[in-house]
Amino acid sequence: MAEATIEGRAASQPLRLQDDEPPQRTAAVAVGVKPAAPAEQDFSAPQRFEFTGTGSEYFRIWVVNLLLSILTLGVYSAWAKVRRLQYFYRNTRVAGAIFDYHGDPKAILKGRILALVLIAAYQISFDISVVAAVIVALILAGITPWLLARAFRFKMANSSYRGLRFHFRGTVGEAYRMLILFPVVLAFIGLFIWSIVVSYSHNPGIGVILLTTLLPLIALGVTVPLAHYCLKRYQHDNADYGRTPFYFHARASAFFKVYGKAVGFFFLGAIPAAVFGFLTAGLFAFLQKTIFGWLFALVYGLLNAYAFYLFVRPYLESRIQNLVWNNTELGMHRFESAARARSLLWIHASNLALITLTCGLYKPFAAVRLAKYRVESMTLVPSGDLDEFLADHCNDHAGAIGQEAGDLFDIDIAL
Repeated sequence: MAEATIEGRAASQPLRLQDDEPPQRTAAVAVGVKPAAPAEQDFSAPQRFEFTGTGSEYFRIWVVNLLLSILTLGVYSAWAKVRRLQYFYRNTRVAGAIFDYHGDPKAILKGRILALVLIAAYQISFDISVVAAVIVALILAGITPWLLARAFRFKMANSSYRGLRFHFRGTVGEAYRMLILFPVVLAFIGLFIWSIVVSYSHNPGIGVILLTTLLPLIALGVTVPLAHYCLKRYQHDNADYGRTPFYFHARASAFFKVYGKAVGFFFLGAIPAAVFGFLTAGLFAFLQKTIFGWLFALVYGLLNAYAFYLFVRPYLESRIQNLVWNNTELGMHRFESAARARSLLWIHASNLALITLTCGLYKPFAAVRLAKYRVESMTLVPSGDLDEFLADHCNDHAGAIGQEAGDLFDIDIAL
């Protein structure tokens, strides 16, 4: 009788479908068939990195950060950095989970105050005498490896994946052994920029131009690849995820090879630089006669340098990313990167054009666009079942690693 009553109700009342429920599932329930369980993700297969952020979302964060930083005379910039990094970390996904950033804005503010003090000390010493400026510059160069070590430790200790913190165990002593070339590189870069300004403002002879431009370039060509290799080796070989260390297998010769090929793109950049110089030569000659001639000379030189850089950057950016991550392992698991120079050239060139046309308003969209391409060029290749590896780490309470980073400070160093 009960079965007949149920059948009668079913016949008299049509089956109603929920708006958010597919018909197949509802039909299965109506006839008493148990729905099939969703297929579990296979974590033993290669896992592509994903970036889910959008330009419109980040634009709102960027505008608020900018306005509050201006209203607080830059004090809020430390909090703005945390909001920015949290947005990019939390929109980066691999193997079904996201990354997160836990940096303390107060620690970041300490680092920025320190940076301002160092810059002010150098500026004041330069106004006093050349000798004082040289002494302060040497002091700044001497503490650069220490600053890099602190920056790496802060960043890793405040980064997490699946709730588990990363850890950086590089010591200051190792930093001085591995990163001592960076002060030398910075000195050569400063000399190169100075030589460009002098060349355009004082119109020296060809001999002086060759001496002040080519010699710093040759020195940079020798020191930069080796310094970059030492930096990445120090950074990756001293990083851990939970209890599992990262390993870095690239050789210094591979960095020299990449930078050697980049030299060809540097000379290729001379073509747009020459066109730009030809089209603006008359304007530059006129502006140089004004009281702000030195400023125009500096801007003019930097624009020409950027014309070179626009060709070199995409190649170096793609090849270095591929070189570093294709030679990095997390325990037995490895990474793959397939970034392409042509794609990055289009992204950088179009981003620059759109930022210029929109008076800077496209900048957050450009940042998201670049991050999305670089992140989605990456793949994690597991050696075995990645799910068991992650479960084993998440059950361990190593997430407490890095809590001591609250006493540290962050230095903004983009490398």
